[in-house]
Amino acid sequence: MLYFFIFAQISGMKIIADSHIPYLKGVLEPFFDVKYIPGHLISRENTKNADILIVRTRTQCNKQLLEGSKVKYIASATIGFDHIDVDFCREHGIVWQTAPGCNAAAVQQWVGAAIVKWLQVRSISPHGLTLGVVGVGNVGSKVATLGSALGMNVVCCDPPRAENEGLPDFVQLKQLLESSDIISFHVPLTKTGKYPTHHLLNASNIALCKSNCFFINTSRGGVIDENDLLHFLGSNPNADIASDVWENEPNLNTTLASRSIVATPHIAGYSLEGKVMATKMVVDSISKHFNLGIEPWWPIPNPLAEKKIIGNAHSILEVIGKSYSIENDDIRKISGGFEDYRNTYNYRRDFTGHRVLEYNHEVEKLVKLGFQVG
Repeated sequence: MLYFFIFAQISGMKIIADSHIPYLKGVLEPFFDVKYIPGHLISRENTKNADILIVRTRTQCNKQLLEGSKVKYIASATIGFDHIDVDFCREHGIVWQTAPGCNAAAVQQWVGAAIVKWLQVRSISPHGLTLGVVGVGNVGSKVATLGSALGMNVVCCDPPRAENEGLPDFVQLKQLLESSDIISFHVPLTKTGKYPTHHLLNASNIALCKSNCFFINTSRGGVIDENDLLHFLGSNPNADIASDVWENEPNLNTTLASRSIVATPHIAGYSLEGKVMATKMVVDSISKHFNLGIEPWWPIPNPLAEKKIIGNAHSILEVIGKSYSIENDDIRKISGGFEDYRNTYNYRRDFTGHRVLEYNHEVEKLVKLGFQVG
């Protein structure tokens, strides 16, 4: 009886969903009229009669898209929300939900692989280096754990958390920039509020950085002023950058890409684990909001059940490198365009999707990174 009541409540409701969200097709069709469209083609015209949107970052959920539509719920299979006009949604009673932390392990792996690549290029050891983590949420916390596992000193900067939680060990950005050998950004892109992050790294503070520092950006392109960064790199030939995100995606700065040790097309979070979890969080959020009763949902069969095997590794650096060959995703080597590569990406397995065999030292550190050992 309850099922029929719920069905009566949602009967006739329409969903527009990004066609590139994996494992989603067929899940919500028993309850809604679902139409799948590539994210960049979701428009005002095909959205106006929709009640629910399921999107990724490529769909800008703003006034231009939403005004005059029936949309009352937006579920985004992403950790960020800079593609959602939260003020417009609040003013028009539109509920929105993202998937925070869904791909944190994948980004941790990407950062680890980028660091391994940099250490190899520069022929240095991680022990004793200082890793600065800017933004210590779901992803930044995992990157801090990574730095500790590699024997680095880790310093963290997150003013909102420091203010709200009273974290005395957190440092100001100025101190982090001055002291860090590696600087990794993990903040949302915001232009307003008490702590805006747009062009957080810029000409006024990048000069504080060491002349041989290594910048890593997997957050959003606009967090770093790319022109100011290029100027710094031009004046400091021993400084390096690894970037997965770009200010004007999909039209990336080719000059910056050519100067990068690693340059990938916004796929740092694209692990199989991350994508399954993102879809799960979207489905669960819709199920809870509309009382569908299908949460906790998992795809059947669950593609995460079987682990990939890593054998014959002699160090954590080697294990990380074997878990992900980051060079394969370099924008300068791949065929096809930025968007095509993202939309057809062969999802890799992150640390949590690997089992390490025959490894008898530093096991505890590997387990903390999410690997299964033995």
